[in-house]
Amino acid sequence: MVKKAHLVTGKGGVGKSLFAAALAQHLSTQNSSQKPAILLTELSEHSFYRDFLNQPEISYIPKPWKQGVDLAQWSPDDCLKEYALHLLKIESLYRLFIENPVTKSLIQVAPGLQDLAIVGKLTSSPRKHGPPMDYDEIVVDSYATGHFLAMLRAPSSLQEAVPFGPMGEQTKSINDYIRNPDFTKIHLVCLAEELPVTESIELFHKLKTEFGITAEFYLNKLSGLSAADLSGLDAEAIVSLQNLLEAEQWSRDKLKAEGISFTELPLITLPHSDEIINSIAQHLKDSARADSGKVK
Repeated sequence: MVKKAHLVTGKGGVGKSLFAAALAQHLSTQNSSQKPAILLTELSEHSFYRDFLNQPEISYIPKPWKQGVDLAQWSPDDCLKEYALHLLKIESLYRLFIENPVTKSLIQVAPGLQDLAIVGKLTSSPRKHGPPMDYDEIVVDSYATGHFLAMLRAPSSLQEAVPFGPMGEQTKSINDYIRNPDFTKIHLVCLAEELPVTESIELFHKLKTEFGITAEFYLNKLSGLSAADLSGLDAEAIVSLQNLLEAEQWSRDKLKAEGISFTELPLITLPHSDEIINSIAQHLKDSARADSGKVK
């Protein structure tokens, strides 16, 4: 049974997909069983992992990626279809009730229903509702910040609209799990730049006040340079790198002023995807070890 769901978000282009893959790999090394313990799934319409991880195909049905990790791609339509087939049992009934033009049109325009299908699938295992998922944890390469917040709000919005009956019960159950910090873990990835930092801080506080969840915050692609490293460079390079160092320090100071703890992730310049993911996963492992050794 799925015990935790790790949702990775951030402004577009900050490296959240790579981070999600590295997180899945890191979590898989903490599992002692032989079965795939982690499901890594992406919500994008066009698969990032298919090309970046050199996979022949990525679909709704999980496929092995590496030891301890399976890989999948979820769409709202696939999630809804699987759930409907699980209830109706017979595909011809599914086509009759769900795939007719009227129902399909309602599904497309109903506010939040597609997002509800995603979070319903995500929470289905601990709720024991729907097809079983034999994983310990799920890592979701989720939507960017704005759509991500809308997805999390979908269950409570529909619960207000339909508070009673089977739909009301299901949306309440989904909402309870999404807001449970023991189950839902949110990882907020950000570049050390003003706009991503500002937007990510805003999302961090909304998650805390609306959902009671303190997101794990990551400053990604830090240069690892200091002022001393700039000596001997030409003037143009020095100016450019000074601006970079100032932006990185501003980002650190801004987060500290907001009372937000964060993990620094280095810029990885290795040429192959596996090397990059391995490097980030090792950094997460080292950071977790360092945190566990701190005096509380």
